[in-house]
Amino acid sequence: MRTRNAKWLSNSGGFTLVELLISMTVFLIAIGAVFAAAQLATVQRSVVNSRLDQIRSGRIALEYLRRDAINAGLGYHRTGGNAPDDFARGLFAMKYDVDTERDLMTAIMAGNEINTNNRNFTEMTDEVAFVSRDLSFNNGLLVNYTSATASGSSVRINTASGGTANCRQYDVYLFESSSGTTQVIGTATSVPNTSSILLAPGSADPLGLNQAANGTGEALSMLMSSTGGGTIKRVNIVSYGVTPKGVLVRKTYGNKPGSSASEQIETRELVYNVSGFQIRYFMEDGTTVDDPALDNSGRENQIKMNSVVQIQVTITIAGDPTASSSVARSPVSLNEFISTKNLRYESS
Repeated sequence: MRTRNAKWLSNSGGFTLVELLISMTVFLIAIGAVFAAAQLATVQRSVVNSRLDQIRSGRIALEYLRRDAINAGLGYHRTGGNAPDDFARGLFAMKYDVDTERDLMTAIMAGNEINTNNRNFTEMTDEVAFVSRDLSFNNGLLVNYTSATASGSSVRINTASGGTANCRQYDVYLFESSSGTTQVIGTATSVPNTSSILLAPGSADPLGLNQAANGTGEALSMLMSSTGGGTIKRVNIVSYGVTPKGVLVRKTYGNKPGSSASEQIETRELVYNVSGFQIRYFMEDGTTVDDPALDNSGRENQIKMNSVVQIQVTITIAGDPTASSSVARSPVSLNEFISTKNLRYESS
């Protein structure tokens, strides 16, 4: 009886070592497949979320740009402010013009295909700048100046007592003569008291807008030839462009009290992975052009910027050719049409 039971037990059902190893191998393969699928889904989700974040950033950038474009020209001189020849080259990295005359800082300034981009080696990107009056200055009230005199190479703007109480170093101002014949944009390099502002040329001016009181020809500040005084307005200057690494940035210029001269140009990064940034300009005569000012080539062409009635902005976010998702592989273009209604009039 004992022998029979032992034989029965030895022949009863169970897993052999080989069967166990095969089962474990199949189980591990299944787990690995599930893990790989989960990891791929996580990666794809991350890629899609990153893409959505880029598109969201692009739409936010368009909103910033829309606001600045609509404000362009508000309270600013209809023609623009006189500035040194080729100032836009140093300030906005725009192209040199062909003459040696003073240039105009118009309410909108165009830089057509001036920036290289390593996200798109076949196409340059544009630059655009906007200027408007800062209505928060002096509680919205105009400041009157009585005269402009020389203080060495600096221009001294003189006001009644207390007239410059709200003025600050490195603020940007538009000085408009009472006669209406002279309007000059400049940087306050110092505010020595409450009745004067100094506009020093050269290295003291971080924006390169001031001309010398003792200069000659086109290098002489036009304020020295104006008489009868005028008004002082603080202005806001902003620009948009794409860095070579494909980052769309918004820059602001001056008006940063307490900051050093080197900090007066402030850069804010808005959108990454940008391969295209193009601006088209719709003109009063019904034409549509890439650059009304023809590379800022002379005052006659710079003034044409004042005839812009609408701009079209296109931001292109590059695709990732290595991505597994078709959404991520394809570039995305965001477009906005913006009316420049404040170029049509000039408020006080």
